[in-house]
Amino acid sequence: MLAGPGAGRDGGVVPTRQSCVEFAGVLRRHGVQVSTDQVVAFHEALHLLGELTAGDVFAAGRCLLTMDVADHRPYALAFTEYFLGTPDLDALPPAPSPPAAVATSEAEQPGQPPLDLAVTEQRLDLLAAARVVASEREVLRTKAFSAMTAQDRRQLVRLMRDMQPRLERRLTRRRASAAHGRYLDPRRTMRKALATEGEPIRLGRRRRRFQQRPVVLVVDVSGSMAPYAHAILLFGHALMQTGSNISVFTAGTRLHEVTGHLRRRSVDGALDRVGKAVADWDGGTRLATSFGSLLDRDRPTSVARGASVIICSDGLDRDDPRELADVMSRLARRAHRVVWLNPLKADPRYEPLARGMAAALPHVDHFHSGHNLASLEEIAGLISDQPRRRASTRSQHA
Repeated sequence: MLAGPGAGRDGGVVPTRQSCVEFAGVLRRHGVQVSTDQVVAFHEALHLLGELTAGDVFAAGRCLLTMDVADHRPYALAFTEYFLGTPDLDALPPAPSPPAAVATSEAEQPGQPPLDLAVTEQRLDLLAAARVVASEREVLRTKAFSAMTAQDRRQLVRLMRDMQPRLERRLTRRRASAAHGRYLDPRRTMRKALATEGEPIRLGRRRRRFQQRPVVLVVDVSGSMAPYAHAILLFGHALMQTGSNISVFTAGTRLHEVTGHLRRRSVDGALDRVGKAVADWDGGTRLATSFGSLLDRDRPTSVARGASVIICSDGLDRDDPRELADVMSRLARRAHRVVWLNPLKADPRYEPLARGMAAALPHVDHFHSGHNLASLEEIAGLISDQPRRRASTRSQHA
């Protein structure tokens, strides 16, 4: 019989909202993390099942309010403290009766409303539909881009849009005014001194500024990469919606910058403009020439300097491997990190035996497949705003 708050006559429990909230507070005090949704579900379960025994309430609460086996002991202590008035595990109620004995007719429980079977079936149908949607989403995350249908690609656009990583920032040499800082601001100090008859009582401070680390995405649009180039450009479009210092290039027989085309909000419009601007789509591959053009671009500063450079290519190159190795060495020294995505790596039997891939790999920091959405989510986490150091991929392949 329950003797604490929420107790009813004949040892039953009155499913009040207040008692459920108070019990959740006792659980949190014992170290059991309980969310508001769990408390609402617990209250609804008590309301639907009617007036129950102490064992029934204990079992229902343990199912709905605990998420780990480690929470069972503190849950039992909180239950006995709140409902039985003493935190003693020996006072736990007996196990609940079988479902057949609990389910009684309206004649035996005249005060309880009958369960609405139509509403119950509707809720079960909604739960089943939610599981199907989650399952389809998970299947699409792990499905190779080359195996996707037109409908899959439309859903892929929405999933790419939801990715939205918080891109990594870096500490620059420029300084900005701040309330507290390491460096003295002479001009600001003198302006403040005008209000105190020239005495510098309040010192102005400056500190170094943070700026988003540049991201450079280079997509191989040759014939062998056709099934994956479209998806990687979608990834580039999604990145451009989350940051400003992002550059996207296509590499075929020569290098094309498509950053301006991908700034359009419409995905279809952006990819249509990219397709019209890139003349060597589905053509050959000259990686050394393309990467050399990337390093020698006429800009105030190199686009790859201090950047996270992401290259998507299968490494099937028509240029001299020695030229590619030389260009990749220059790129590795200039960039913060070099990430190479090769869809062929998704096959466990793959070995980087192609001349281009073998020449470039010693200068790569991170080597991934990039063949599905799950792999691109890993890349988004790699360039997100987290403290990371350069990996040891180069030393492994040197």
